[in-house]
Amino acid sequence: MLSWALTFLVIALIAAALGFGGLAGAATGIAKILFFV
Repeated sequence: MLSWALTFLVIALIAAALGFGGLAGAATGIAKILFFV
């Protein structure tokens, strides 16, 4: 699960850098959930 959390974190960082705020927020939320699970 930690690898999935890191994957979504990287997706969120890339999306935020490209200006996709909604996608970055969603990916960050998924990464947080997977990190704690």
